[in-house]
Amino acid sequence: MRKIILSDFDGTLTTRDTLPAFIHYTCGSLRMAIGFLLFSPILVLMKFKLYPNWKAKQHLFNWFFGGMALNRFNALCTNFASKNSRLLRPEMVRLLKEARQEGAEIIIVSASIDNWVAPFFDHDIRIVGTQVETADGKLTGRFKTANCYGPEKVKRVKRLLGDEPRRELLITAYGDSRGDREMLAYADRAYLVKPNGDIRTIKNEEKDTPQDGGAVWKENKTYGEIVRFGIVGITATAIQYGVYLLSLSLLAHVLPSTADNMLATTANTIGYLVSFAFNFIASTRYTFQVEANAKREAGFALSHVVNYLLQTGFLNLFILLGLSKQTAMIPMFCLCVPINFLLVRFFLKR
Repeated sequence: MRKIILSDFDGTLTTRDTLPAFIHYTCGSLRMAIGFLLFSPILVLMKFKLYPNWKAKQHLFNWFFGGMALNRFNALCTNFASKNSRLLRPEMVRLLKEARQEGAEIIIVSASIDNWVAPFFDHDIRIVGTQVETADGKLTGRFKTANCYGPEKVKRVKRLLGDEPRRELLITAYGDSRGDREMLAYADRAYLVKPNGDIRTIKNEEKDTPQDGGAVWKENKTYGEIVRFGIVGITATAIQYGVYLLSLSLLAHVLPSTADNMLATTANTIGYLVSFAFNFIASTRYTFQVEANAKREAGFALSHVVNYLLQTGFLNLFILLGLSKQTAMIPMFCLCVPINFLLVRFFLKR
């Protein structure tokens, strides 16, 4: 019987998503921050499944790499892989190596661009990923194939394996998210790789359904983070808004002739600083459950600098549009809180 190992890449073989890591490596922190800030509205919509994953991904890819020469892009991909082998999970690399020694064929099935996935592996490991479109030796910024995610993974695998009878294949699959669900269901043996690297059996060749009745898919880590962020966010927002209203009242008496936008900006700055310390402790220990360190502290601070500037801009805009100082904060919070979730999550989960 022909043995096939199917494995997702991001989060399964690696400890984190490689798209942001690749963008950071190739474009630098400043350009990356600008790009993610520009596309933050659609990224927020994507997180809440209100905007197609592939379309958001293509917008980002086009902004960062559209028009780049293919040769240069491939060189960047090769260099990125050679300098970031630490992203690979050692236990998963060892598992695949042992499977190869036992005669299994390894196929990496990933939604990531195959140009930067392939250099991480030997040539006898096949890569099935999202492919980029080129014209005249340059990247168009569009994808040549459908985003290799969800049902598309199974379609691509079937196409690769050809007409060989399914009963002649023993397929083992590894994944970490809902994007791998169809691939895991297609396999004879399926394993879920948890964020901490633990591997859970969810299917074997004797059973056609997940061993725990599908409950494993209910343990959606991102969903849990969103819920916890909501709790922390509401609390931090209430603290900030309460201090803002108090400061606004005091400043109006101390500085009666000051313009509304200046009073609001000053009061919001005071409120933001008061809620900042609470936000950091709650975000690290509760929302994202990570250990605080200098790198995360710096990233958290940077994300809040960006968020503060956004808040200041929106607050002044809404006051300019005629809202009162007291009510202008409400639409500002509605816009800035989801953006802050993405920024904080990115920096604290790195």
